[in-house]
Amino acid sequence: MAFRFRQFTVEDKQSTLRVGTDSMLLGSWANPGNTKKILDIGTGCGVLALMMAQKSEAAIEAIEIDQSSVIEAQNNFLNSPWPARISAIHQSLQTFSSQAVADYDYIITNPPYFTNSLQSPSSRINQTRHDQNLSHVELVRSVNRLLIPEGCFALILPPETNDRFVLICAENGLYPSRRLIVYPKPAGNAKRILTEFKKVRTVRPENSELTILDTSDRFTPEYLALTRCFHNF
Repeated sequence: MAFRFRQFTVEDKQSTLRVGTDSMLLGSWANPGNTKKILDIGTGCGVLALMMAQKSEAAIEAIEIDQSSVIEAQNNFLNSPWPARISAIHQSLQTFSSQAVADYDYIITNPPYFTNSLQSPSSRINQTRHDQNLSHVELVRSVNRLLIPEGCFALILPPETNDRFVLICAENGLYPSRRLIVYPKPAGNAKRILTEFKKVRTVRPENSELTILDTSDRFTPEYLALTRCFHNF
């Protein structure tokens, strides 16, 4: 189906990674600033790349291992206001990172995060959500190779996966600089953690929290403020 954002539309019926709350949160919270070159790892339908195009003037490369997703993402890019700045690349991160120049200011991903979990009958979905084809160690090492010294790496993970991922990053010279803890509703458990990492240690990383829905199941003012540049409320 088509998702209509304020400045672009995304078709996602052919993609393994579709438009969802995780993408909306990460794309809205990520801060590419005045970066020159952005990499979106595992772009799926291309929604994060499009959100980064709206928020920056950077050239954006979006890599994806699933061919149908690449085709759909490229069509979404061509139909956006920024077709000259975004390109879809059909390649695994492992291959891409071994060949690409390490000149990315900002890297963003909604990564695979299930490990040793019950898998879907669909191998396409499994390679998107399970880490058998891209482990977190491989992801972090690839990011470290591709990111410039002053660059930033942003992603979203469940809390149960996040702590181990932070340790892997630290072992590879990437350290948290900013973090957002997301709760679905008041008094509930955290559902997601969004983190930006840098190669230079931040003495006091910025930490904040966000609740998506209030007690009446309406979007909170904080969520609406975060996503207002993209959502058509």
